Amino acid sequence: MNKKTKILWLQILTPLAAVLFAMIVSSFLMLAIDKNPLEVYATMVEFSFSRMDSMAAILFNATPLIFSGLSVAVGFRLGLFNIGVEGQYFMGAFCAALVGFSFTNLPMFIHLPLAIVAAMAGGMLWSAIAIYLKLKRGVHEVISTIMLNYIAYSLIHYLVADVFMDQNQNIPEGLGSPLIRTAKIAESALMPKLHGLMGLFGVELPSYVYVNWFFLLAIALAVGIYYLIQRTPFGFEIRAVGQNPGAAEASGIKPAGVYLRGFLLSGAIAGLVGLSHLLCFYGFMDLDFPKSLGFNGIAVALMGNNNPLGIVLSALLFGFLSRGAEGIQTFLGVPMESVVIMQGIIILSVVVAANILGRYIRIWEKKEA
Repeated sequence: MNKKTKILWLQILTPLAAVLFAMIVSSFLMLAIDKNPLEVYATMVEFSFSRMDSMAAILFNATPLIFSGLSVAVGFRLGLFNIGVEGQYFMGAFCAALVGFSFTNLPMFIHLPLAIVAAMAGGMLWSAIAIYLKLKRGVHEVISTIMLNYIAYSLIHYLVADVFMDQNQNIPEGLGSPLIRTAKIAESALMPKLHGLMGLFGVELPSYVYVNWFFLLAIALAVGIYYLIQRTPFGFEIRAVGQNPGAAEASGIKPAGVYLRGFLLSGAIAGLVGLSHLLCFYGFMDLDFPKSLGFNGIAVALMGNNNPLGIVLSALLFGFLSRGAEGIQTFLGVPMESVVIMQGIIILSVVVAANILGRYIRIWEKKEA
């Protein structure tokens, strides 16, 4: 076995070993709350994979995490920590909603792509603030993006509740107050579900399943990012600047320009994170729009070792954990908090294992040099 193949196998087996270790550790947690670990894991697997709607739910849960993981990973490959994916996807989702309910007479082949482009533009423009502050004023991107996340939350709250709230909701008399949400997005801007495509393969999905074409778009984007990073001159510049900006500059690469373009790309991808929920599940934006998808993307990217394929697998694992959690909550009475702790243990295990593996590979390469 040559060196490259051995490293590849180590990179594949290390996360698997870390997940197995995390399951063993989590077993003690299950025992502490008087649950049989084997029964818990068996229920999670059976509930998630014995039903077609559960498998579709895993894909739906994984879709935004693939986008957020890719966005974070692009920043990591640059040597930057884009912790602002959370705020960027909120801004992107609002821009898509604005386009979705503002235009009502556009054909779908124009309206839907326009909403997607608006989301990417919203995420990219919000990320531009952080990278501008870093390049022109030396503000660390972690500080600026954390603050921008809070600003985005508050700004979206104001826009939804005070500026663009739908005042024409049909609420039956005596049945409460109007929802704090935007107007409904036009049908022409909504993303179709995958039911038709799956039907061609003889798979019938229930109508309450919301897996949609954004999942396939996320897979295609993962392939595209892999190609960009590994096979293009810009990808080479990203890797060079991310590993050693000083050496990259000495070789003729301008790190500032690479930082700018790479961070804007990360923001544009972040703008896509909320679209699966917005344009297929909700159909409007409200104050209960899903949060923390951007933060979860950090864990997904770390688990996937910033590799697009690893990110897809990592997102699917998170999707499985979320779906499996519903099963063990329903059938075994396991509290949701236990599942969150289990996810944390898995993330910690994988991150520590990846760190140990990285050190091992560096030491090994030095010995052979």
